[in-house]
Amino acid sequence: MRPIGSIAVLAISVAGCGGVFGIGCDPEPPLPSPAADVVPPPPVSAADPAGWLAGEPIGAEPLMFVVLAGHWTVRDDAGERILRVDGTNWKTGTPPSRLTEKAAALFPASAAAFEARVQAGLQFPYGVVRQIGTFGDGELQVDFRLVGGASDQFASLLFGLTEDGNHYAYRYNTKDGDTALWRVVDGKRERLHHGGIPVAVPLGEWRTLRLNIEGTQVSGWVNDTQALTFTFPAPVAGRVGLWSKVDSVTDYRRFTAR
Repeated sequence: MRPIGSIAVLAISVAGCGGVFGIGCDPEPPLPSPAADVVPPPPVSAADPAGWLAGEPIGAEPLMFVVLAGHWTVRDDAGERILRVDGTNWKTGTPPSRLTEKAAALFPASAAAFEARVQAGLQFPYGVVRQIGTFGDGELQVDFRLVGGASDQFASLLFGLTEDGNHYAYRYNTKDGDTALWRVVDGKRERLHHGGIPVAVPLGEWRTLRLNIEGTQVSGWVNDTQALTFTFPAPVAGRVGLWSKVDSVTDYRRFTAR
């Protein structure tokens, strides 16, 4: 990863309470104050599993993944902490908890404007990895496990989130067996690319979604199959995280950025 101004690498963790980021097991720990650094913990090695969800309370909304829409909870999977988004437990338009604090932590200089844009565009579940600031050139990767969904079984990486609330999403949908690249503006999505090489992913099995950004060029993979190549008119940079559809149920683990 080559985030602007620093180098940071993280991975979802199997660590327990008091992990590398010092997160305890008390329920609903308070968010950092608006004056705090957006990237409080030190970077960790991509080879080190300690990181993102270390010490997060099982069954609760995570602290190190800032939920901006949808129902996201930390779960235990054979001793490893994973993150599940469950669209069946969320209704479009429902605002997240503590949005004012979250906006101040992510975009301190424009928190009120960012909060208003989030409120105006609650159409899709999404959230941001707190430990990574502005991310430009580099690679994002996450393991995903499709659990269910009436209309879509879906996994997606979010990138390029800016203070105006707009962002991009690279998604895989097993219903169609393909990938797509979306731009989300004011909560409304616009498809930039769709199709690519078909890839079949069964429910209940772990697979990997990967996105590489180099200037204006983006490339996406599902496992080792390159399914996306796209050129933006200008380089893209911003916050990064995960994105979903309203009724999809998906598990994520081992998010990395480098």
